[in-house]
Amino acid sequence: MFFRLSATIILMTLLSNCTTYKPIADHRGSKGKEVAYRYNDDLQTCKAIAKENTNPLFEVVKAGYNWFVRPQLLWLPDKMEYDYKPMVKTCMSNRGHSIIK
Repeated sequence: MFFRLSATIILMTLLSNCTTYKPIADHRGSKGKEVAYRYNDDLQTCKAIAKENTNPLFEVVKAGYNWFVRPQLLWLPDKMEYDYKPMVKTCMSNRGHSIIK
């Protein structure tokens, strides 16, 4: 019972984590005012593109592997990289925004 409840809480937390990602942008970066006024529209578009092209269940499996399996194996296996955040960051960078994090 406890395992099922804790697994549900962890799953819900990880699923909501992808949708709350807000990249930190430097609006005085590469093109400054040229692209700063389009920031919110570009961010929503990039999030939609990333959401369409990633599987949330697989993202949760990656998080579970990285947080629970790797420590038990003394961090010897490689870390499974996430797809959602790098996809949003790359999309925003390709649209001319200077993304810091």
